[in-house]
Amino acid sequence: MTMIALRGLSLAGILIMAFAILVAFATGDFFEEGSTIWALPWGKVGLIGLYVGLFFFGAWIAFREMGGWSTVLRWIALITLGNLAAGAYLAFATCSSENGQEVLLGRKRSSVP
Repeated sequence: MTMIALRGLSLAGILIMAFAILVAFATGDFFEEGSTIWALPWGKVGLIGLYVGLFFFGAWIAFREMGGWSTVLRWIALITLGNLAAGAYLAFATCSSENGQEVLLGRKRSSVP
């Protein structure tokens, strides 16, 4: 996959998630419907799966950024904004990288011999 395609996919994901969040807040009740989802067995599985995936994505961010306060702030964004924050970070990674290796490893790690 080319850098342009990856960047385009991450930006498309951001737009889709932002639109879905805006529609949900405009038409639904976050707390009432959230408690209904949590009451369902598959609702629990879906939410647990979401946060396990976000944990893995956050671990990649911590590895790529080599820790620090920026990693903590990005983890908070992942917890509160979910895949919207993940898409934003992926867009940031593709825009600040020259190749796929830098996207995966970060600039500091990819330049180590």
